Parts: sequence; C-alpha cells; structure tokens
Amino acid sequence: VQETTGLMSVEELAKGVGYTDPIRTSWKPPRHILAMPQARHARVLAKHNIEMEGDDLTPPIKRFEDMKLHPCVIKALKEKKISSPSHIQMAGIPAILSGRDLIGIAYTGSGKTLVYVLPLIQFCLEQESMLQFDGGEGPYGLIICPSRELAKQIHDTIEYYCEDLKKHGLPSLRSCLAIGGMPTNEAMDVIRKGVHMMVCTPGRLMDMLNKKLVSLSVCRYLTLDEADRMIDMGFEEDVRTIFSYFSGQRQTLLFSA
Repeated sequence: VQETTGLMSVEELAKGVGYTDPIRTSWKPPRHILAMPQARHARVLAKHNIEMEGDDLTPPIKRFEDMKLHPCVIKALKEKKISSPSHIQMAGIPAILSGRDLIGIAYTGSGKTLVYVLPLIQFCLEQESMLQFDGGEGPYGLIICPSRELAKQIHDTIEYYCEDLKKHGLPSLRSCLAIGGMPTNEAMDVIRKGVHMMVCTPGRLMDMLNKKLVSLSVCRYLTLDEADRMIDMGFEEDVRTIFSYFSGQRQTLLFSA
C-alpha cells in the first residue's frame, strides 16, 4: 500500500489532507520517566529486543502503574495473572496513550490485543465521565479485523474489562460486535443506547455504513488488526471506503504478527 498511496480515504488523497501533529490526549508520561536520560530508554529497548522507529518517540514504560491506567484496570489485569507489560505493551501503550499513530508488529501471543484495548478503554472512560454518550451516538473507537473468530476474541477481552469497571461503580462502557453470520439486531440494540467501542469485520461494517445504521462522525480511534492480512485478502478498497466515513482527524493503529 505504501508504494502507491498511504492508507487514506479517497477524499483525503484527492484534497491532499494530511495531519502532521498527533491527536491531542490528556496523557503525559510520569515526570520521573521523562527525567530519565535517553541512554536508559535505549538500554530498556535493547534489553527487551524492541525496535522503535519514528520522530520524537515516547519512552518505553516497564510498569502498568506508571502508564497511569485506571487502578480498576490494573486490578483486572492482576486477576488475569498479568502483572507486568509484555515487550510490545511497554513500547506501544505509552505511544497510543499520547495520541500517536502506530504500526505494531510482534509475534502471536505477545499481548498485542491489550496494546490497543487498554488505551481505548482509558479514552472512553475519560469521554464518558466528561459527557455521557447519548442514544445513537458512537462509536468512539473502531477495531476492524479480517476474521469473525478474531473479532469475537477481541470483543470478549473488551467485555471482560468493561464488566470489571462496572463492578467497581465506574461508568458502564458499551461495546458491540458486528460480524457476518450474526444478526445485526444485537449490535443495533447497543448502538441505539450509544456505543463506545465497536469490533467488526470489514464486510459487515461496510454493509452497516451503507444502510446508515452506524455513523463514524465521533469516531477518533481506529485499529486494524492483522492489517497486512486484510490487505492481502482484498479488503483494501473496503478499508479506504470506511476511512471516508470519518470526519476530522483520527488515530490510526495497524497491527500485524
């Protein structure tokens, strides 16, 4: 894709729209991490075999607490026996929380799902506590993946953390699953209440956008999981069309094994 044109919508390519600054977020790395010398960050990256490329990189963070994740999220992680971040999580979560676009590549089973799920939950909590999502509003975050099995797996992960937050009296975050072979009604029930996060396959999402069942006007967070596989499977045209439904800047994250 890179060789011909970047992964942008047809309209953006035609108008030459480009964003040079990352999307604004309220997150900043802790002061003690920012005070550390570059040599320390380089040592951490080298020790854990992490390669980071880009301008003005966010430093890797070795503890979930230092990532300023909500205490309830950290507690839910500990219940799942996850006490410290994996290599891709050390580098990826701080970059995403600071609003950067990202391409993340790591082997299967390295915890890539949590790299984009945890910041998304954090952003949605922030949005919901500032101003509640109304009926028909949303999603704020969109996760697209090539297969139904993967979509279901990601949705289950999101549900687990949202349920845990609800148990501790925090605002309830709603997520829906839109995949082929499953009736649209279930997703529509959640969308009518106002949906924060949506996990879907490209075909079903295209269908729902064409029928105007869902709107991406407030969507600011887009993840393509198994992005290269999706392009190989011939979904590139669909993905570009989906991009044209966004209004304004979005944070784009591509992941691949």
